[in-house]
Amino acid sequence: MLTGLQLRDFALAERVDLELGGGFTVITGETGAGKSVLIDALAFALGAPADAEMIRPGAELAEVEAIFDLSDAAARHRVARALDDAGIPFEDELIVRRSVARPQHGSRRLGGRLRVNDRAATTSLLRELSPILADIHGQREHLSLLRPKEQLALLDRYAGVEHQRDAVSAMARKLRLLDQRITDLNLQGRERARRIALLRHEAQEIVAAGLAVGEDAELAAQHRRLVNAQALASDAQTARNALESDTLSDALAAVRDLAALDDTAAPIARAVEDAAEQVAEAVRSLRSYADEIDLDPARLESVEARIALINEMKRRWGDTIEEVIAYGEQAEEEANGLEQDSADRETLAAEANQLEADFVDAAAELSTQRQAAAMRLEAAVAAECELLRLTDARIEFEIARIPASAEGRVLRIDGVGVGFDQTGIDRVQLMVSFNPDAPLRLMQRVASGGETARLTLAIKAVMGESDVVPLMVFDEVDVGLGGRSGGMIGERLARLGECSQVVCITHLPQVAAQAERHVTVAKSSDANGTAVEVRVLSEQERVIELAEMLGGVSEANRASAVDLLHASVAS
Repeated sequence: MLTGLQLRDFALAERVDLELGGGFTVITGETGAGKSVLIDALAFALGAPADAEMIRPGAELAEVEAIFDLSDAAARHRVARALDDAGIPFEDELIVRRSVARPQHGSRRLGGRLRVNDRAATTSLLRELSPILADIHGQREHLSLLRPKEQLALLDRYAGVEHQRDAVSAMARKLRLLDQRITDLNLQGRERARRIALLRHEAQEIVAAGLAVGEDAELAAQHRRLVNAQALASDAQTARNALESDTLSDALAAVRDLAALDDTAAPIARAVEDAAEQVAEAVRSLRSYADEIDLDPARLESVEARIALINEMKRRWGDTIEEVIAYGEQAEEEANGLEQDSADRETLAAEANQLEADFVDAAAELSTQRQAAAMRLEAAVAAECELLRLTDARIEFEIARIPASAEGRVLRIDGVGVGFDQTGIDRVQLMVSFNPDAPLRLMQRVASGGETARLTLAIKAVMGESDVVPLMVFDEVDVGLGGRSGGMIGERLARLGECSQVVCITHLPQVAAQAERHVTVAKSSDANGTAVEVRVLSEQERVIELAEMLGGVSEANRASAVDLLHASVAS
């Protein structure tokens, strides 16, 4: 879950340090107060595009830090894959720190940095983590229900068929691998022989080169010395000549005479003697260095030829010597495999055919369970929509078979060619309509707004503990609704908060009263400009805020606010 959100010079917020906990949190404030600044900041931390308007007027850089608790085993498992692939360490905490800076002089491009657990990261990693960590309704790119793959996963979670899906997925992967091996084995005649010959030739060419790890760096250093050999020799000789001059000898003789006449000059004499000895050592080193300088043009030509050979091999087989050597080993293994696997072709084909039959049975049964679950889920969501004042809302899980592809294996089910992937043989699309006369349309094509938010809430409420997204953020969920409907929405959000972390921007006190935590956003202006302040309210402050939302801080509204809070506790 999200445990902390820090903003620095983001939008109108100069400094915000917000601590969050589990359950249901509401965000309230006057219209135009900047409540969405927190949602926008979280979306930015999870990969939303940077914008110059995110930087507070007068500042050069805006920064957001989002801290997520990963102590839950399920959350760790889902995040681990993405972070491991990116080489980012983590334990029980994930810290995303992202900034956006104004363009430098002469540039139109925004600057900024992104770090995940104090390691440099990319926005593509954030886009991978985002659907795992949060559903943000109001930022369409973050709402998982807009993605067909997530719609299918949601249906499977509701149906309770994850184990069957995992089994089907394993069978699909194995079937693909078998088909690939059979395809490789079917490379016959000249094409197969040509492939083996090419692999053998490449492997032998790499072995014959006798490459050594680190050799390229050593050759580069040698090349620099050989190219500059004449200059190096000249500089060494000049240094020797200067050090072997009579000047130091004259100085040494003079200080020795000085020490003979005056004992206090003895330290000076010893210092000069030490210097003379160091100079003599330097002269010997220069002589040895000059003797080792290679002025042989043939050696330079040999080094350049070797460098050219290594660069050509890198161009063909890898960016480094290690990669070139690894390619040679892989080529040898592939050639051996192509030669040795021929005898297995018939055995593999029989295994693939049997696996296909088993896969068809399992995938067809999974499809049947999905269709039955879809009908139950549609009915449950429709009932929930009634409670949330979406009386005309309709949803339908449109389940169709994956069409057969011109490439790859085609399954035969009921005499029809069908394609497949690791989820089975189904394509699922969530169709939605909010008006009785309007046709059903794809969920991702329905305009965002209060109705979509409430539909999302209805689905999430039905899913309950089956939903694996740990944080759900709702904006505009109560647009156009009154107090009675607001109370119902508040109850649903509170119930959802029992199994997930829920954050909601609301204008209705009936919703706000149901929350465990109440955050307010206020905007103020003075001679220095406009600023946003974010605070977590105490119980007494909640009463005042709810009274304000009811129409003003009168005694009657205070009493009503207290009643709302007591009612929410009782429920």
